[in-house]
Amino acid sequence: MVSWKCLFTPTLFKDLTSQYHKETSYGLALICGSRIELDGCPYYPWAEAHQRNIDLEQMVRESLRWGEPYIVLDNRDIYVWTVPISLNNIILGGIFSASHEKERLGAREIRVGAAARLLMNVVCRENNCNSSLMKINSEKGRNSAHHAEIIHTSKKNPHQHPREIYLRDEFELLTAIKKRDREKAREIINRILVGVYNLGRDNFDILKTLVLEMVVLMYRASVERGADSRELLGVNSSYFKDFHEVTDEVALSGWLTSWLEDFINTSFYSGSISPPPAIALALEHMKNNLGRELTRDGVARYCNMSPAYFSRVFKEKTGHTFSDQLNRFRIEQACFLLDDQSLNVNEVAFRTGFNDQSYFNKIFKKHRKITPGAYRRQSQLQ
Repeated sequence: MVSWKCLFTPTLFKDLTSQYHKETSYGLALICGSRIELDGCPYYPWAEAHQRNIDLEQMVRESLRWGEPYIVLDNRDIYVWTVPISLNNIILGGIFSASHEKERLGAREIRVGAAARLLMNVVCRENNCNSSLMKINSEKGRNSAHHAEIIHTSKKNPHQHPREIYLRDEFELLTAIKKRDREKAREIINRILVGVYNLGRDNFDILKTLVLEMVVLMYRASVERGADSRELLGVNSSYFKDFHEVTDEVALSGWLTSWLEDFINTSFYSGSISPPPAIALALEHMKNNLGRELTRDGVARYCNMSPAYFSRVFKEKTGHTFSDQLNRFRIEQACFLLDDQSLNVNEVAFRTGFNDQSYFNKIFKKHRKITPGAYRRQSQLQ
């Protein structure tokens, strides 16, 4: 069973606590569930958390869910915050901190907010938390908050036709895309689509038609202003195949959410920018699950991307197809395992995800120019 001990030793935790205290004046505690494993924050009574109306385990889950430090105020007016310790999306525990009991009010909230963000940065920097997953979850949380706000305000601005809704915000949307302001672009798109939903709320068939018209309008406008038509068409074609199967508002909302993410990602794509966090997350997921069955579609779903768009971006960012990159990772792992004389070649093939030894031999020879057996004999001579 994976444990926090694979990431921390008491000495490492002590050094982290000392550094954090020096910068913030706050201590740290490492807690798994409700069990205090390492306590470098003795001024807060962690064992009394339940009596203070704090669920430590739930705090860690919420932090991972929202991709942000999770901060609560206990019933003694003391702030407590946490970030998760995790491998991928598996929670191993949490790093907690708390404000001082007699700390002066006023600027306390600002200090706590800054200390919580610093804790998040430190834990991610030390690779004790999946920073790519936290970024993706944080982005999802912001999108949900924007959507709720837009629904609340859109009722004040009724429109009569989807084209009118779109044209009202088109310039602002295209400006946001040009400036690479993702958050602003999502806010504007959500505002447009909420208006469309209001128009078609009484008839699903009408709503579905209006949504499709809005998608086509956005595609045409982007292409007219210089977007790569082949890139955007690839996004649209993969989704249009599924559109006719949408039969209710829940399915339509899911379809539209996925389409918007891919549309924005494609609109923002440039060879000069860094790989999107989702591709880094995909590579990490592949490396950590080489012995399991991995498919392109499964990894795409894990990264919240459509399979077609995932394949295209994966190839652009890594220079390899999904299957080729997966085989590269598996052969690298196989080379490491072949050094273990207690494992026969068939066991090495199975542990690296190859269920057919002849196929394993073929792929291994393709990448290493020799067979697995020859590679083992060669390594023994070195």
